[in-house]
Amino acid sequence: MAKRSSSGRHSGLSTLVRRLVIAVMVVLLVPFAIGLLTAVVERLDGLELYGGTAGEWAGWGFATYLGLHLLLYRAVGWFRASHRVFSTLAQWLFGSQVTSVEQAGGGGGKTKSRGSKGGEAAGSEGSTLVAFSPYVIPVYAVLTCVIGSVLQRWWNHSWIPGAVMFFVGLTMGFHWLMTADELQQQRERWYIETYLLAIGIVFMLTVLVVSACLPLTVPAFSFAAALSEGMARAQAIYTALVNQLFF
Repeated sequence: MAKRSSSGRHSGLSTLVRRLVIAVMVVLLVPFAIGLLTAVVERLDGLELYGGTAGEWAGWGFATYLGLHLLLYRAVGWFRASHRVFSTLAQWLFGSQVTSVEQAGGGGGKTKSRGSKGGEAAGSEGSTLVAFSPYVIPVYAVLTCVIGSVLQRWWNHSWIPGAVMFFVGLTMGFHWLMTADELQQQRERWYIETYLLAIGIVFMLTVLVVSACLPLTVPAFSFAAALSEGMARAQAIYTALVNQLFF
């Protein structure tokens, strides 16, 4: 009985420490995500394209998908298709099958199955990192940038960059909202800080990936400059928070 009680206290303390570490990671992640996003948006707003700035075109695309998602149609099939693409890539690159976050374990959950076949299959078929990869790579936004680059090489029309930025905004809205829906299904299995960390990581990495691809379509956009400015803004937020809390 004493051993069981000691083991239970140790497990509870371990869970508490793990939750605290995750919560700290969330707090540290938020300023960087805010700094990066504002830096990217500001740079896009400064790039004039046909009919508006790059930021305006992307914003119109995002608003368009938001309306479609809320009022008309949720393209679940298209989102699942991107997961199948990553399943094939992961099997080729890592020799493992991409599963859902739930199947792969989704660490930090409130409950864990013991000895189930599903758990064994998840362990053998793919790691949590590989399973999470479809959420952090916005496939359709990346493809849009690549297609935009090809179109501009073949047809030098002034309206193409604006149209591509519209679809970048639309596909990013699609990816973010569908990912939020998917992760929401795991909300009951995860602690709140784990859920927030997952959302934060997805948001930050998708912004990084798409920002790195934007120069394909809008050569005047500098990913390195946006990243540097985003980090500087994040540092300013960290400094302000520390001054407010401790000085």
